Amino acid sequence: MNSIPEEFQIKELLNQDTYLVNGELKKWEGQTSAVFSTISSTEKYAPTILGSIPFMGEEEAMEAVEAASAAYNNGQGLWPTMKVVDRIKCMENFVTQMKATRKEVVKLLMWEIGKSLGDSEKEFDRTVDYIYDTIESYKELNA
Repeated sequence: MNSIPEEFQIKELLNQDTYLVNGELKKWEGQTSAVFSTISSTEKYAPTILGSIPFMGEEEAMEAVEAASAAYNNGQGLWPTMKVVDRIKCMENFVTQMKATRKEVVKLLMWEIGKSLGDSEKEFDRTVDYIYDTIESYKELNA
């Protein structure tokens, strides 16, 4: 007995095996942590496994902090010295790619935090709108 509509069922686990540091996705080959939803998809209650994420520690955290510090470079790095128009292009590219994942993100919001379909869609759309509003404000600040 599965009352979860077909299009929202977890049919394939999402096992994240990379992490982002220094502008690149690095392969993770260490220990992972399972990600569960408290929503049960079985007749007898059992949490639903959604996938896994890297179980990173201090070494990876320090690697990320050092990469961020080097990228900032006391305000002289690529992002802090980038022209406004180029920063805006980066953010517009990001939000375009983000919008392409809407269906998957909405489904995961429903499973991970128990939001309804409508609320999950609204949360995603609000986030996209916020990014666009931030871009517009940035344009006005720098006009």
